[in-house]
Amino acid sequence: MGLGVLLLACSDSETAELPQAAASSGAPAAGGGGATAAGTRASAGADLEALRANGIDKYIGAVEPSSQETGENGEVVFRFDVQAGPRCLRGDPYAMSIRKQDSDDLVIYLQGGGSCSSAVCSANTTADPKIPAVGLFNSSDSQNPVASWNLVYVPYCDGSLHYGDADHADESPPRYHHGLRNLSAALDVAVASFPKPRRILLTGSSAGALGTIYASPLVRLLYPQAELFVWNDSGSGISKPDGSRTKITRAEWATGALLPPSCDACPASPHSTPVIAWNLGHDPGLKVSFFSAYEDSVLADTFLMIGGPAFKQALLDETGKVQSAHPSRVKRFYVGGTLHTTAANLSTALGSVTIGQWLGYMLAGDARWVDSLQ
Repeated sequence: MGLGVLLLACSDSETAELPQAAASSGAPAAGGGGATAAGTRASAGADLEALRANGIDKYIGAVEPSSQETGENGEVVFRFDVQAGPRCLRGDPYAMSIRKQDSDDLVIYLQGGGSCSSAVCSANTTADPKIPAVGLFNSSDSQNPVASWNLVYVPYCDGSLHYGDADHADESPPRYHHGLRNLSAALDVAVASFPKPRRILLTGSSAGALGTIYASPLVRLLYPQAELFVWNDSGSGISKPDGSRTKITRAEWATGALLPPSCDACPASPHSTPVIAWNLGHDPGLKVSFFSAYEDSVLADTFLMIGGPAFKQALLDETGKVQSAHPSRVKRFYVGGTLHTTAANLSTALGSVTIGQWLGYMLAGDARWVDSLQ
């Protein structure tokens, strides 16, 4: 499978009442419990507020969908005017979708599909909101632990892992890294459609998994009371050890403002794993699951170009630090080989336990959710 090129499946034509555009930049969307609600489980106040001051939620409530329709597989599709801000890498319009299932729980899925910088540019350039019924998104699969959950599908087409905020319009072809705008527009729809979920699984594959690292605090701001889980499917934040790739993307995507100001290790590390550790340290309700193959060929060879053995060592070292710091709230499910992503195939197994079962253990608080390394 390509770099996280996964879609989903939704069904419901019910009209959602959408939040009105915020009166000023940074205002929370209406109707969802909001970033200012009392009892926030998220980061210790000053740290989370510093992220807000840097602009992590500056696009929340900024735009409304231009249209709504029922999709090919029954999903409710929301489209956005390209002039309003959300747009894809080459300027195409953005769209996302939801599925309602009369559940108290919610999946927010960030699609994968490559990345784009001056170093390597191979990424989705259009947003496809159609959601096929496979793996994690198959609502009729008894092996799927979230089969009955409501679903928000966030297509990926910005080339900047769902969190870029920069234009390179003078290039040929131009690059529009509007990931943060696209994500914020999708989360506005999420909050309006599913204002008070009991549990949230924030997940993504490949580029989408990397997106969850920076989306986690934003989701917490919008849903302060929910029990929050993250499943990182083949995007743990490993980068080139010399920091060259990270330096390029942070500059070209203008993502430095998303680094927690109180995280001394975050700007210095070439990897994004210190951000995951910071999220866990400042959100005591957060639980994180990692999936990876030890020598993931798409990441190790195609994008990072460091080779399988070097990738495996960095994967174990960096996620090991996170797991050791938060052993009760971080677990890994690592398999041998070169597989890239498994959200579309929940039968990937270690011994007699499948990834689908293992995720179910996490969501249920089952003691069988354990660190699992082949």
